[in-house]
Amino acid sequence: MYPAYYALRRLNPYRGVTQVIDAGDAMAHSYDGVTWHLRADDGYGWVRPVGVWVSGEGLRVGSPGAAADLLPALETQPQLPFRLIDGLELWLLDKETGLPLALLGAVRPSGQANSNLDPEWHPFAPRHTGFTSPTLASRAGDPRAQPAQHREVLARFVNQAARPFPSAQWFRRTEDGGGVGQRGMRVPQEWLGRMVAKADFPELLVRESWNSRLEKSVIDDYHRYLAPLLLLLPELSEVTRERLEQLACEQPGKLARVRHLLPRILNQERFKAALVAAQLQAASDAGDADFFD
Repeated sequence: MYPAYYALRRLNPYRGVTQVIDAGDAMAHSYDGVTWHLRADDGYGWVRPVGVWVSGEGLRVGSPGAAADLLPALETQPQLPFRLIDGLELWLLDKETGLPLALLGAVRPSGQANSNLDPEWHPFAPRHTGFTSPTLASRAGDPRAQPAQHREVLARFVNQAARPFPSAQWFRRTEDGGGVGQRGMRVPQEWLGRMVAKADFPELLVRESWNSRLEKSVIDDYHRYLAPLLLLLPELSEVTRERLEQLACEQPGKLARVRHLLPRILNQERFKAALVAAQLQAASDAGDADFFD
C-alpha cells in the first residue's frame, strides 16, 4: 500500500539513516528529516530528481505537478524517525572465529541480496578528511600518528582481522537480535543456515573487543567520532545509548543536524544544552560539511 514510510541505513561507509517516503512511481528521501529530495519516474523508465521539499516551508525546488504524488505524503507524514526495515545484513567475518566483525551492508529481507560483494570495510567516504584519532595523535614519532593516516590505519586494523582471504556473509536478523546465516563470499557450506546469537553481533558498526589495546582504542575513537550518527540506530541498549549520548553532546553541531531522527533521548536537559551550544557555535562545524555525505 502506498505511500510507504520506512528507514534504511547508509552503509560502508556508515553515514546515518535515510528516511524514505515511497509513493510508488515517486519517492522522497531525507538524511535529516527536514530537507527531502524528490524523485519520480519520467514516463520513460528513468527515475529523475523532480524537486526539494523542506519541512515547514513546502516545495522549494521543482513544480507541484511533477511532485503531485509526493506532496500529500510529505504533508501528512507520520512522526519521525520511520521504522528501520533493512534486516538482511552483510557482515565481514573475523578470520579466527568466523563471527561478525564489521557491518558492510543491509537491505530489506524481501529485497535482493547483492551477490557481487566487496569484502572490504570502509570507515568513511573517500573525500572525508575530518577524522582524527586522539590515540594515534598521542603517539609521537610513530608514522601512523600523522592525521592523514588515521583513517587508513583504522581501516587496516579492521580489514586485517578478516584477511588474507576475507569472508562476508548475509544474515537475516531475527526478532531476538540473533541472525540466520545466508550465502555470501567464501562462506563454508556448513555456515549456511547457522544461528548466530545476538551477543555475537557487534552492537555498533565494528566489534569493540580487541586483543590489542591500540586497536581497541582506535575503534573507540571511531565510534566516539560517529556518536551523533550512531544514536540514530534504534536497537541500542540503554547503556550504549547513554554512552553515545554523552559523546554526541560533545559535538553539538553534528548532533543538532540529526536531532529530528533520534529514536530516544535519555537526558533531555543535556540534549537541550547541546542544541543551545550548537546555535552558539554554528560556524565551528562548517569545515566538516562532508560528515553526512
